[in-house]
Amino acid sequence: MLLMTIAAKSLSSVSAGVTRVATIAAAGTIQFVRALAHRREVMRLGAELDERGLKDIGLVRSDIDGALATSWLDDPSTVLAERSRSTSNLAAARREHALRHAGAAPMLAGKADITVARCA
Repeated sequence: MLLMTIAAKSLSSVSAGVTRVATIAAAGTIQFVRALAHRREVMRLGAELDERGLKDIGLVRSDIDGALATSWLDDPSTVLAERSRSTSNLAAARREHALRHAGAAPMLAGKADITVARCA
């Protein structure tokens, strides 16, 4: 009976270890496949969009080239998301700085009192 208890505990610890290793391996495989799929999408994005289309999403061509230059194990879409986020944060900081130094709050076009002179 004691031998069966020891054997059961040994096997349960082995199966837990094997399960842990299998889980880590599966997660790594899923991450690798996801990185390859995202790499393909980033390549397609670079091929389909021109400079103006890239600028609309806050990127430039060198951002895509830099993201694709990362290792095959890394996800290039995370690199692009970080670059786009940093660009938009920089633009927001510049707008805020300009508004602070303008001396007045920005006016909406509908509330502005503008007189247009007509030349004859």
